[in-house]
Amino acid sequence: MSIDGGGSPDVATRRTHAHPLVAAIRSSTRLERIGLLVMLGLYALLLGTFAISWPTHDAALQMRVTSFGTFILYVVCVGHCLSSRGARATIGFFALSWIIPFCAEYLGSNYGLIFGSYDYTGTMGPSIGGVSLLIPFSWSILQYGALTLICWLLGLGGDRRGATWLGRIGWSALVALAVGVAVTSLDLMTDPAYVSNVWQQVLGVAPWWWWDGGAYLPNLQVWQGAGGIPVENFFGWAAVTFIVIFVFLLFFDGHGRPLDRLVDVVGLLLYGFSLVAVTLELAEMSWYDPGLPEVVVIGIFAAGPLAILGVVKFAHMYWTPPAPATTPGPSAA
Repeated sequence: MSIDGGGSPDVATRRTHAHPLVAAIRSSTRLERIGLLVMLGLYALLLGTFAISWPTHDAALQMRVTSFGTFILYVVCVGHCLSSRGARATIGFFALSWIIPFCAEYLGSNYGLIFGSYDYTGTMGPSIGGVSLLIPFSWSILQYGALTLICWLLGLGGDRRGATWLGRIGWSALVALAVGVAVTSLDLMTDPAYVSNVWQQVLGVAPWWWWDGGAYLPNLQVWQGAGGIPVENFFGWAAVTFIVIFVFLLFFDGHGRPLDRLVDVVGLLLYGFSLVAVTLELAEMSWYDPGLPEVVVIGIFAAGPLAILGVVKFAHMYWTPPAPATTPGPSAA
C-alpha cells in the first residue's frame, strides 16, 4: 500500500531523500531550466572554442565567440528579473541600466567626462551620438549579474531594509557600493582587452581607443592613441553602477521572493561568464602580446573572489547530502 496513494513506500522514500541538487532541479519550472541550460550551453561553447583555438593559436576565433551571445545573456537577465522581482522592478532596472550608462558614455566619448577621453569605432554596430547601442546591453548584463550574485550570496530577496528613509538610503548605498566594485573589477580586464593592438592584428578592427592613455598599464600595446588607461575610467565605472543600483534599490525593488531557488544561480553564472570569457580571450591574445597575462592576473584576483564565494555557496546548498528524515533543498542546507 502506498503512503500517499500515488506510489510505493520505496518510491516515496527515494523522493523524500533525493539529493538536494536533484530536488532543486525537479522543483524548477521549465522556463527556469531552459534559462540555466542556455547559460551552461554558453559556457560549453566558450570552453569548446578554447580547446580548438588554443593549440592552433587562433585568437580571432576566441575573440569572436567571446563577443557572441550578448543578446542571449540579456534575455536571460530580463527573464530572471521578471520571475524573481516582478514586472515593475524589471522595467525600472533595465530602463535605469540603459539610460544612465548611455548618458555617461555620451559624455565620455564626446566630452572626455567621467571616464576620460576616448572614442568608439564603427565596428560595434549602430550608434547614437557616437555611442554604440551594444554598450548599454553590456552594462545591463554586468550590473544585473553582479547585483543578483551579491543578493544571492547575502540571502536578500528584494525586501527594503531600514524602517526610515535614512535607513533605506544607507542600506541601498551599501549594496550599490558592493555592486559597483564588483562590476568595476571585471572592467580591470575588459578595457585592456578591447583596446589592445591584438584586435587590429588578427581582426583588422578594434572597438575603442583612448586619446591620452593613462596610468593603468601604461605599457599596454594599444592599436591607436596613447598607451595605458586613465584611472578615472574605473572610478567612473564604479560611480555609474552605484547610481543605477542605488536608484533601483531605493525606488523600484520592492518585496521580491527569497533568492533560494536553483534558478538564482543565474547571477553566479552571469558574473562568472564575463570573468571566464575575458580570461580565455586574453589567454589567446597573449600569443600576440606577451604583456597581457598581467591583465589576467589582475582580473582573476580582483573579480575571482566573488565568483569563488558563489561556487562555495552553491556547493553548500546543493552538494551536501540531506540529513535523514529531512526535506532536501536550499532551506535544509
